[in-house]
Amino acid sequence: MKALQYIAAATLLTIAASSCTEPYDVEVETGETRCVIYGELTTDTMAHRVSVTKSAEYFSNAAAEPISGANVNIWDGETLHALSEDANTPGIYLTSETFYGEVGKTYTLTVDNVDLLGNGNTQSYSATSQIPPISAIDSIAAGKHKFFEGWEIKLYAQDPEETQDYYLFKCSLNNTLDTDTITNYEVTDDILFNGNKTNGIGVYFFEGYDALKTGDIIELDVCSIPKDFFKFVIEVQTSARPSVPLFSGPPANPRSNISNNAIGYFAAYSKIRKHTVVK
Repeated sequence: MKALQYIAAATLLTIAASSCTEPYDVEVETGETRCVIYGELTTDTMAHRVSVTKSAEYFSNAAAEPISGANVNIWDGETLHALSEDANTPGIYLTSETFYGEVGKTYTLTVDNVDLLGNGNTQSYSATSQIPPISAIDSIAAGKHKFFEGWEIKLYAQDPEETQDYYLFKCSLNNTLDTDTITNYEVTDDILFNGNKTNGIGVYFFEGYDALKTGDIIELDVCSIPKDFFKFVIEVQTSARPSVPLFSGPPANPRSNISNNAIGYFAAYSKIRKHTVVK
């Protein structure tokens, strides 16, 4: 009898499994088109860029559609700085090459004349960000990691006691930026070393012992970033990673500090650059 029950159960499971293989088309509603604005303004003297694009459908593999012809400006409380659209890359707007941010100043980004739907109705967007101070950096060093196969970039600095600080690290190898997308930014707060010397804390990692060789030049940008931008980077990286069923939370867009229901972020922050040579 038990054998018959087993055969019957197995038969039901087989039928159930086979019934689940029938193709079924699911129609996914298209979300509203939204403006996507992203820009970083630092204390470096350089042409800072702001990108203005349209949001894309979730399953789209096409590049985001650029928005050309917008009026993009940055106000520093005293002077209005107009950005020019890159002649070779539509949707990318640049400051002058002599522009730089100043610690303590609040910067307001405005993006006007955006015809999002192509119907002649233009929209305007804005965001503000204040540049936090940054302490001096003593030095950096590159060394093989004790436990993982790769190279660790270590930071030696004195963290200030007065405030909780948030840091972003970008690294270049032989003048080529290794931290080329926001998904591989390295960010941290100072909760473990607040007010203390870092004494060679690891802030960046090159995987594999063959990643670096003697004579390689390492440049590390140590950036003091606003708390809200720190959280934005974490949320972007979390949303970009594969979700784990049962343990992952419900999907959600990262926060945005852009007005008028736009997506993206405008961040202003201070930066110090240090370099070392691999020995």
